[in-house]
Amino acid sequence: MSQTTKNKLTLEQKLSKHFGVKIAQGGGIIKNEDDADSRTIKAIGNTYFFIDSDQDMLVPGCCNKSIADRGPQSNAVAKIKHQRDHEIKTTAAVGRIDVLKETVIEDKTVLYFESYIPETRKGDDDLENYKAGLFDNHSIGFRYKQLVWAEKDSINEVNKKAWDEYYPQAINPEKADVVGGFWVIKEIELFEISVVSFGANQLTPYLGSKSIEENNKLKTELIERIDNLAEQLKSPGATKESRKNTEIEVLQLKQIISDLKLIEPSKKSTGDDQPDNTDTKQKNNPPKQNNLLTSIAQNL
Repeated sequence: MSQTTKNKLTLEQKLSKHFGVKIAQGGGIIKNEDDADSRTIKAIGNTYFFIDSDQDMLVPGCCNKSIADRGPQSNAVAKIKHQRDHEIKTTAAVGRIDVLKETVIEDKTVLYFESYIPETRKGDDDLENYKAGLFDNHSIGFRYKQLVWAEKDSINEVNKKAWDEYYPQAINPEKADVVGGFWVIKEIELFEISVVSFGANQLTPYLGSKSIEENNKLKTELIERIDNLAEQLKSPGATKESRKNTEIEVLQLKQIISDLKLIEPSKKSTGDDQPDNTDTKQKNNPPKQNNLLTSIAQNL
């Protein structure tokens, strides 16, 4: 077993993720000159058979249940949304998804969607951003439901079978060769599709940051979001849709908090004559996670 394979997340760790995001490969708008005046954008939400930076390969059928349960043709009150930057707020809504399906485009199997952009001031701005090519990346917000590790020559029959079946279909098999395996994602719970500025399989650019300023900014943003959720929950007239949106945002917050490693600033002396005992201090006194965020995570 390779070192990389040995260090991969376990099945339990993958399934315990509250809210994942995945940037689409080639997830920009699909141009159609005949529809120049249309307010409906056509785009790719995700590309299947591509092994991404999380060593995940989404495969056809993974979104079928979500589309049936909460897709545009379902009877669900809170349907799969078209948002911006994975913000589950009405102010971050971009469009209304009218078509959502798995299909083949230019020899690639993809999650395809069509979204109607409303005739509002914000809608006009969003539509112009799409037409100008400023909105050129999409990412899905989801939760893992069913997956299996694929590994070449594995003694585990299930892992070996997954490799034999899906490795030949990989768009970028070299990614599997380097690592020694990959995750086959057979089912996800799809929450939303977002237009995003940059391609990253994470919820926030602050994750793993060592900047005290950025950490404090993130803490403030998290507290504000939690305060807003608390106000929403107090509303006696909350609809099924708003309750579902609140549930999804709570999952996001849980994921951000669980991924955070906010380290308290060290009190190391800056004097030239003082020895640097940072390593020894860290061994004897491991860094503490921010108590506030830990408490929030436990109570969500």
